[in-house]
Amino acid sequence: MKKSITLKELAKLLKVSVSTVSKALNDSHEISESTKRKVEEAAKLHNYKPNRAALNLKSGKTNTIGVVLPSIKNFFLARALRGIESVIANTDYNIIISITNESHEKEVKSVEALTNGMVDGLIISVSEETQVLQEFSHLNEIPDDIHVLMFDRVENSVQCDKVLVDDYDAILKAVRDLKFKGRNKIVLASTINKLSVGQLRTRGYIDGIKDQHEPILIEGPEDFVEVKMNRLLQEQEIEAIIALDEEASLASFRAGKKNGVLENGKVFLIGYAGKTMSEHLTPSLTTIDQHGKKVGRTSAKLLLERLKKPKRDIQQIVVDSTLRERDTTLKRS
Repeated sequence: MKKSITLKELAKLLKVSVSTVSKALNDSHEISESTKRKVEEAAKLHNYKPNRAALNLKSGKTNTIGVVLPSIKNFFLARALRGIESVIANTDYNIIISITNESHEKEVKSVEALTNGMVDGLIISVSEETQVLQEFSHLNEIPDDIHVLMFDRVENSVQCDKVLVDDYDAILKAVRDLKFKGRNKIVLASTINKLSVGQLRTRGYIDGIKDQHEPILIEGPEDFVEVKMNRLLQEQEIEAIIALDEEASLASFRAGKKNGVLENGKVFLIGYAGKTMSEHLTPSLTTIDQHGKKVGRTSAKLLLERLKKPKRDIQQIVVDSTLRERDTTLKRS
């Protein structure tokens, strides 16, 4: 690998002052265009790399944004990260990504490390354990000069910009769509009942079906949901299922396939899953598209705006979901 040259060595080579080289590389109006070109060509030739730590110390900025996510296996969060990266890639900022694996302890350590002079701003979706414990002091104690944005899994007690998905309305609309199609006895399946997003979606379901029947809730781990759904389909006349997350969707799908109620449209199923998975299932799965990449892009843009104008009012943006209809909500003979 070619050895890089220091600023001092570059100045000595060009027989000019260190100040002249620094100003030329920063496009200062004090330096002539011919000198700037000469310095830039020499810097490229000799592999000059600016000392980022020194620049950060001088400016008080890191030009880095931290992103803390509870999981990367979740298709929505993976899409959101792609959206964040697509925006930041077109700026002078770098990204540091930390995955907490749904652990409160890992989240606290990540936030503390990143906000200890490593980043100018932080984008975070909190872990399941953090929401269960309802412990957000690590977010409220972040220094004021580091700007925070929460997305998807948010906490109202943390005063910062937020980007949310219309979780309540998305499920309420899904229930109404099923009822419009004559499906009134609707079951809800969830493995995320401990999360704020899961609770909002459950509220949408309960409010949507309250004029038809009592809520039929199957909540718990994926294998529990599958066993309970399988038994329910054998014992009761169910007309439709709404599953609130990918694990619950797949568990419900397997139970529906086992009981032969999906291929003939006897039971309709709406779930949450990525496009590739949904389209390759047989029958293909009707899903609620949360537009993860748009959520990520919106989050990154909002944080960048905050970094430019720190004193503007706190904003909250809600991104609408879309029902993507496929075979599991189509009546077949």
